[in-house]
Amino acid sequence: MSIGILSETIENGTYRVGRSAVPINPNKDNPFVPGPQFYLPAGNTLERIAWAVSQNLPVLLIGETGVGKTLSVRHLAHVTGNGFRRVNLNGMTTVDEFVGKLMINEGGTYWVNGILIEAMEAGDWLLIDEINACLPEIAFCLHSLLDDDRMIVLSEYDGRIVRPHPDFRLFASMNPHEDRRYGGTKPLNEALLDRFPVTIRMDYLPAEAEIEVVMRRSGNEDRQLIERMVRVAQDAREAMRNEKVFCTFSTRRLIDWARMAAHFDPMEAAASTVFSKVNPFDAKVLEDILDNHF
Repeated sequence: MSIGILSETIENGTYRVGRSAVPINPNKDNPFVPGPQFYLPAGNTLERIAWAVSQNLPVLLIGETGVGKTLSVRHLAHVTGNGFRRVNLNGMTTVDEFVGKLMINEGGTYWVNGILIEAMEAGDWLLIDEINACLPEIAFCLHSLLDDDRMIVLSEYDGRIVRPHPDFRLFASMNPHEDRRYGGTKPLNEALLDRFPVTIRMDYLPAEAEIEVVMRRSGNEDRQLIERMVRVAQDAREAMRNEKVFCTFSTRRLIDWARMAAHFDPMEAAASTVFSKVNPFDAKVLEDILDNHF
């Protein structure tokens, strides 16, 4: 399978990728602007995210762990000079932590903003990770922000209405729930899902693109070795689709393996970066797959 690599350009204060354009944020003092990190704009995922940003539309990213959901948004924030914040909803994250809460000291009560209100008022981008693990109270809170009203009412404080800064953007990500391999997740509430006008399903990169990413991110420049590692990962993913194993083999895991394999034998490196992360049954199947390539 071949896939195109989109060109990225910055000209006249505008970042362009494919058919999409996003203005560069002129604020140079935002400490939340992420630093550079290698990202390969393969396919049209980044182009579609950029289009949604230009239209001020919330985006939901769905995909296996390690396919680049967070990295794609982080990269776009970096090249456009926007602050980037991330919150992980682990099933125990409360509305107090997410929106804000009343605190008390010797002077009385005072309000402390949660990460959502902080990002809204600062005009930063907020990525809500594992949104399908959130509590119902948080989902209901997001409804009013994602509706046409685009506001949050601080009913627990003073009834103040908070509307987002023009630069604020909202993203959410989740792993697929269909095969139940990700504990604590569940199908996303239809009412919440319907409020994301742009929903993108992300998959693993084709082999040639993944080889380039793994080499750049791991620092391992042995192309022949990385090509064999990528074939191992592809075979492991095929085994997962055929329910021969019940674990993922993400690009992130490939990068960890390749980084260690630059200094250790590939099978020895796999013991600490691959086999140790799965159950004994899956580890034996993965070991057999590695034996076919090494």
